[in-house]
Amino acid sequence: MNKGNPDFIRYQQVLRSSPFFEDSSTPAINKLLGLMTSENWKAKSFKSSLEVSSTFHLIVSGRLKVFKSNPDSGREHTVFVLSEGDVFDVLSLLDTKPHDVYWEALDSLEVLKVSMEQMRFWVNQNPAMHKAIIYYLGDRMRQLMDIATDVTLHSTLVRLSSLLLKNINGETRKLELINNLPNEEIAGLIGTTRAVVSRHIQELKRCGAISVSRKQINVKNLEMLLSIAEEKYIP
Repeated sequence: MNKGNPDFIRYQQVLRSSPFFEDSSTPAINKLLGLMTSENWKAKSFKSSLEVSSTFHLIVSGRLKVFKSNPDSGREHTVFVLSEGDVFDVLSLLDTKPHDVYWEALDSLEVLKVSMEQMRFWVNQNPAMHKAIIYYLGDRMRQLMDIATDVTLHSTLVRLSSLLLKNINGETRKLELINNLPNEEIAGLIGTTRAVVSRHIQELKRCGAISVSRKQINVKNLEMLLSIAEEKYIP
């Protein structure tokens, strides 16, 4: 991609605002953009690790579900939901092996991609990225540890309440990232089933913590939701 591309400035702004690239200089970002191409994924399309393992991606717009699946039972567990400014797949960038997960576009997804070989070369030319990769992996490991302990130590109602709290914009008190996701997708994020999530949503509605309209969850009483998440109140 060259600077004459009509979307170059827009893509440059996404790279600059991405936490993964926040320590990268403008010349370094421009050089990386010169190696990248854009790609669009249709909503609900998905790819296996083999399809993306040779390419490094940055999300420009839309949301992407990263999940594991049991082919025998058909059950899924959502590991992460990624959005604008997030990158994938950092593990394949480091060890050259496919990451055993699936990737599904929850919305129409726009990404920038570059071959892993070119990305590794660019990273080695920009030492600041070594720290960025360590911080990124540390943050992901902490999230995975929280998920593992939550499943073991807390009820599904508490996990649902905590998930809602983590995705609330502190200023607007509106859900972000997981807003308008169907109950089945929310269930995948907390390790349960759609039926259980539906039941808990009704419980949260009855106690006045949330309301639901047009398939969107709205937080009505943040303090109530917090007390449930902290196991100080059982509706």
